[in-house]
Amino acid sequence: MAHGRTTQPGAPARRLRLLELSPATLTVAVLALAGADWGSQLAGDSLIPGGPLDEIAHLLTTLLVFWAIGSRARARFLVPAMVASVAIDLDHIPGRLGADWLTAGTPRPYTHSLLAILVVLATAVLWPRRRDVLLGVAIGLAIHFWRDMAEGGSAVSLLWPISYHPFQYPHGVYVAVVAALVLIDTTLCVRRRRTVGHRGGWRMPAPQSENL
Repeated sequence: MAHGRTTQPGAPARRLRLLELSPATLTVAVLALAGADWGSQLAGDSLIPGGPLDEIAHLLTTLLVFWAIGSRARARFLVPAMVASVAIDLDHIPGRLGADWLTAGTPRPYTHSLLAILVVLATAVLWPRRRDVLLGVAIGLAIHFWRDMAEGGSAVSLLWPISYHPFQYPHGVYVAVVAALVLIDTTLCVRRRRTVGHRGGWRMPAPQSENL
């Protein structure tokens, strides 16, 4: 009898249950995102509490997007996308320490650009064994930059190094798109609940034979 540690195929899925779309998780995510987004707008460019609030908003924005685009994409890309949507802001550290070698001439570090996404996509082509992880990273970066462009007072130089032009759009547009994502996610929740209810609904018992 082998005494080695057994691996259950369903274990990763159970660990990710908190990231699955449900009425409870959607409600928590929407309330947390609303608070984090509002708080980060008030905190501005402050390290504390602005930094943590902004990262929470990035994380939950990514989650709402993936809930809306389907379970197959979530299974393949969600975790690396969520990690990338927060980890990319590590490029702000040199600027916080007084070094401008990543930000000279741009409102955000050079790695906040489409070039970073292109590098990740090129790596995905060259490294097929990690393609899903890298594609998830690219999606997470794209969602992060999209939200960054909606933050007041600081734009994103998407076309660096070709151009230093900062791109930005009104924060209200971001809020409207998030509201649309929440509507889609809510619709998916309702449909799933109806499907589960239909499958597990009451059934007429089979007739029993009478004893003669």
